[in-house]
Amino acid sequence: RVSGVVVRGVVRSLYLPVKMILLEINNRIIEETLRLKLKNAQLANKPEAVEVKIADFDGVLYHVSNPNGDKTKIRVSISLKFYKELQEHGADELLKREYGALLTTPEDGYNVSLLFDLENLPENIEEAARKASHLKRNCFASVFEKYFDFQERGEIGDKRAVIHYRDDETMYVEAKPDRVTVVFSTIFKDEGDVVLGKVFMQEFKEGRKASHTAPQVLFS
Repeated sequence: RVSGVVVRGVVRSLYLPVKMILLEINNRIIEETLRLKLKNAQLANKPEAVEVKIADFDGVLYHVSNPNGDKTKIRVSISLKFYKELQEHGADELLKREYGALLTTPEDGYNVSLLFDLENLPENIEEAARKASHLKRNCFASVFEKYFDFQERGEIGDKRAVIHYRDDETMYVEAKPDRVTVVFSTIFKDEGDVVLGKVFMQEFKEGRKASHTAPQVLFS
């Protein structure tokens, strides 16, 4: 079990004794694919078909395609097995705030879809591609925003978010008087995995010394 105190903002990297761990919060394939298509349209080039499926961490799936074969439209969809749990903590409302008119009816088999019209481009295509690549991050964000608000308002107690984000792995988020705590419960089924897990977490804990803004890491 691993627990850590979450702070506002994102720690992009931690310097460990051996090497640096880079934590990216966006999907680079989504960003680069969308940027290429939007720039192509901006240059008035003939639109081309796109059909890309991407498997991300935590069993998340992306699909970039032309709905109904219309090459002037690009749809970016995401599937999260645990999206219903995120909805309980305001995911739909946060996505409306972040993406506005880009949100469209979700594609069959997916939870959220964004629709880009190549004949009506956003003012800043770089920003649009970047925001689309943060779709998974923004789905998760509602949980943390909610509990940061609880902590700031002093609303603590038995309230706790439970997100089953992987098979046999669960994330718990709760507000305390002076912090927001995130607990990751992980089951190691192999003795070798247990040893590797302990070594990694010890290194992760030591790596915090290199960054005073990194959250505290505890494990057992």
